[in-house]
Order: sequence, then C-alpha cells, then structure tokens
Amino acid sequence: MKRPHLALTFLALAACASGPPPRIVPVPERTLAMNGEGSGQLTHADPKLRDSSVYQVWHFEGLAGQVVQIDVRSQEFFAFAILTDAAGNKLTDNGNGGGADARIIFTLPVDGQYRILANSFAKGRYGRYTVSVHSLGMAFGPDAAAIVLPGTVGQVMRGQTMSGQLRPADPKLSDGSVYQAWTFIGRAGESVQVDVMSSDFDAYAIIQDGNGTKLAFDDDSGGGTNAHIIFTLPYSGAYRLIANTYRQNSYGTFSMSVR
Repeated sequence: MKRPHLALTFLALAACASGPPPRIVPVPERTLAMNGEGSGQLTHADPKLRDSSVYQVWHFEGLAGQVVQIDVRSQEFFAFAILTDAAGNKLTDNGNGGGADARIIFTLPVDGQYRILANSFAKGRYGRYTVSVHSLGMAFGPDAAAIVLPGTVGQVMRGQTMSGQLRPADPKLSDGSVYQAWTFIGRAGESVQVDVMSSDFDAYAIIQDGNGTKLAFDDDSGGGTNAHIIFTLPYSGAYRLIANTYRQNSYGTFSMSVR
C-alpha cells in the first residue's frame, strides 16, 4: 500500500505560513465511459495528495456487483491508481499493473458514480498518461456472468472440483515455483474451504484478492502433502486461487475445489 489513509475531498488547499486563510481551489473532474479510455497530463499545477504527489480525477458510472478493471499507464512516470466512491472514500488502490503502470480489479458495491485518481507514485513526477475502465462482467445479480480475472485460466464454481497440470512453461512465483491461477466468486463474511491436492508434488494453495494481494495460504493442512484453507472472505466479488507447488522444478497433475 502506498498510503495507509486518504481523506480525499477533491479539494486542493494552497496554504501559506501566514496571511489570509488557505484558498480553496476546485479540482476539475473528467468523465470516463465504461469500457472507455481517456488521456491526460500530470503537471506541477495539479492538486496534491498528502505525500505531495499530483493527481487528476476521472469519474464513471457502475453497477452493484460489476467487476471492473482500471488501468493507468504512462511512459513518463510510475503510475498509481486510487478508486473512491462518490463521496471520496477510498475503496482500494494499486500500483502494480506491470512495469510503471497501475491496475485495479474491484467489485463495485453499489450502483452509482465512482472516481479514479490518476496519480504519480512519487512527488515531483509529471507527464502524459492514459486511464481506462473495463467491465469484466457481473459477479452478482440477475446479469451475473462467469467472471475470469486477467491472468487466470478459468472460474472455479462453488462445490466444483477442477483438474489441472503444472508444467515447466507455467508462470512462476517469486521463489521460482510454477502455478496456475483460477477465479472464484464469494460474498463478504462467507467462510470458504479451498483444497489443492496432488500425488505428484507437494501442493501449496494461496487465496488472493482481485489485485493479487495475498490473503491466505497453506502447505500441508489437507493431510499428507495436500493444501487446505478455511478463510472468511473480506468482501463480495472475485478472488484468485493459486494452485502451486511448494518447491521449484516440481510438476504434475492436481485437483482443486472451492466449497
């Protein structure tokens, strides 16, 4: 997390050490259509967050249960993205969209307007950028769809057992072990049981949020070398389940389930 707390009012205060009270400068906002893209340029004249990094505001309309992917990309500075509700309360943020880009994947809690802060990761950084918001589908509601988060191979339905195979060509975690990532959907406060089992390798399981932040993990709680997680979900929406091997250069077939 870049910052532990943001009290955003979308107002910039130009404060002086003495003299009259600070002058309140309205922060301009731009509109972004769902599945649309916009562009802008951060300058030294833009409003600043508490760490003195500059930002610009974009707003879009979303639906309760809609899974959105937000990207802020720049070749001129390290990008950071912040998502807030209409009142300016921070919902989530992320600075890891690959390279210098930022990406957020989030399930919207209510119908209404949301705001994206296109931000530079550090103060004194400016330049051109693009911002986009795309719908990945509906996690809940009458139009609920089979959500597949980016970087995952499919969705595991509750009560379903899936089979897979880890191969040398699969993506690797930071320790060099290979993995497959799957999407599953859950609701806030719900307890889920995740199992990853294999007779070919020592199984390891990880639950991540939609942005890839680790929430829970296990090695051998499922008996033998099988992985078993019981976890209470913190929000309603899409999660990532990582089927992994405990050691490098270890491959083979596995089964996995979410209950």
